[in-house]
Amino acid sequence: MDSADRDRKSAWKQEQRRQARAAFPLPDSDLTELFEAVAEKLRVQGCDETRRFTEGWARERGRPLEALGAWLDENGGFCDCEVLANVAPHWEENRLRAPDA
Repeated sequence: MDSADRDRKSAWKQEQRRQARAAFPLPDSDLTELFEAVAEKLRVQGCDETRRFTEGWARERGRPLEALGAWLDENGGFCDCEVLANVAPHWEENRLRAPDA
């Protein structure tokens, strides 16, 4: 792969990450809190193949369930354990980080 190909690939990856970030239904701080809360609930109670912990967290904080649910579905989060297994890594890979993070 030559330099021009690497540059195109890098630009494409950056655009894909930008699009992924634009689709996040909540700010990073909320998503951090959500994933931590769901992880704790799952550790204690396990998954019942629903999004009860995820949706309960959103309802308690007045967050938009429809937008959150659509984003979770799009990224493979059909139950609480899939929210952590599929969606949390997608968010982690695409969120903005400090340059030295």
